[in-house]
Amino acid sequence: MTLSKQAVLLGIDDAKISELTADTSGSLTYGTAIDVPGIQNISLSNNYTEKPLYSDEKVGDYYSQFDSVSWAFSNAKVNLDVLTILEGGSIASTGTTPNQVNTYTLSNTSAPKYFKLEGKVNYSSGEVGDFHMKLYKCKVGSLQVSYKCQNYAIVSASGLAIATVNNGKIREDVINETAASI
Repeated sequence: MTLSKQAVLLGIDDAKISELTADTSGSLTYGTAIDVPGIQNISLSNNYTEKPLYSDEKVGDYYSQFDSVSWAFSNAKVNLDVLTILEGGSIASTGTTPNQVNTYTLSNTSAPKYFKLEGKVNYSSGEVGDFHMKLYKCKVGSLQVSYKCQNYAIVSASGLAIATVNNGKIREDVINETAASI
C-alpha cells in the first residue's frame, strides 16, 4: 500500500537542535543533536518577497518568491547547552559533589549560532508512523525566559530560518511510514 501524503497530527513529542558547523558549497555539517526539553509548541510561518506591478490603476502582475521561515518555540525546561547554541553564551562547571555548580554566562560578545531545528509528532491518523518538521539553518532573533510566581519557567525563542549555502534547503516536512528518531 502506498504511504499517505496526509495525516492528522496531534501534539509535539520531541524537538532537538544541532549547531551548524559548516555550510559551504561542498559541505553541510552539524554538531550533536541536543534535546529541547519539555517542548510545548513549534510555530512556523513562511515569508515571501512580494512585488505587485501597478499599471493603468490596476495590479497587472504579482511577483512572489519564498525566501525564509519565521519560527518560534516554547519549552518548559531550561537547558544550558540549548541556551549556548541559541544565544552563544558559555558554560563553566566548577566544584565537586555535593557542591557542583554549572554557570551559564551571556556577555556583550556572545552571539547566536546557526542551528538545525527538528520537531517530531508521534500521534497521527491512518498508516503514518510519525511526522517530522525540519528547518536547516535557523538563528534566534529573540529569546525570553519567563520565571513565574507559582508556575513553571518557560523558555520562548523565535527567529528566522534561511536557505543553506550547500543545497538551498530551508524547510522539510517528512511523513514516515515507520516512526523514526530525530
